[in-house]
Amino acid sequence: MLGDTWTVEEDVMQMLEAFVCVMYGCPRERSVNTCRAVLLKKMVGDDEQLTMKSKVELSKLPPCQDNLCQHIRRVNHRLGILKNAHTPVIEHPEPHDEGQGWTKKNEVLEPLWAEGPILPPTLVDLVENVQAEMEEEDDDGCLEISVSDDDE
Repeated sequence: MLGDTWTVEEDVMQMLEAFVCVMYGCPRERSVNTCRAVLLKKMVGDDEQLTMKSKVELSKLPPCQDNLCQHIRRVNHRLGILKNAHTPVIEHPEPHDEGQGWTKKNEVLEPLWAEGPILPPTLVDLVENVQAEMEEEDDDGCLEISVSDDDE
């Protein structure tokens, strides 16, 4: 199980992913990505599209599979350290080594949130559509909101 080895077996990963689906109310699902899609569809409605005006609480969605995998790897590393706490010298990989769920930037250890793109292409398209809707509303006399790196 977790913490017994420095890598997480695929069957343990799948079991934990299925458990997360149950926690989020999708007991028949085995994939958190599918569970996210089901929950998002419930929030938006069957015949509706996700828009800026959709009342969606994204914090109520489970993490995507890539995020969950990295989180499980971080937990596994920490549990491995704790399970071997009785050993005077523990031979273990560094937290920022590949497959451990961490990264090192400027000598600071940070969680590795995802190995691939953060947003799927379909969601990038959605964000662009929402941005276009916001720009259209700006033209109609609504409050303009802009985000730029120059504000820092």
